[in-house]
Amino acid sequence: MMSAVPSDATVYCVEGMNCSHCEASVENAVKAIDGIESAKASAPAKTLTITGQADESAIRCAVDKAGFTFKGRMQ
Repeated sequence: MMSAVPSDATVYCVEGMNCSHCEASVENAVKAIDGIESAKASAPAKTLTITGQADESAIRCAVDKAGFTFKGRMQ
């Protein structure tokens, strides 16, 4: 069961996370982007939920640099 996503949040698919350390790596990489208010990664769900305003290409770059695969916005 998925937890409720805040209405102002955007959920992205991120592959390659296997543990809490992976989640923290993705979260910390994305939180460094100007405009991001919060970031929460879930390895089991393969998701990254962010609040705040940031360009999707900046998020993709941060996730890629952290060593994970950014698959884009979830539908």
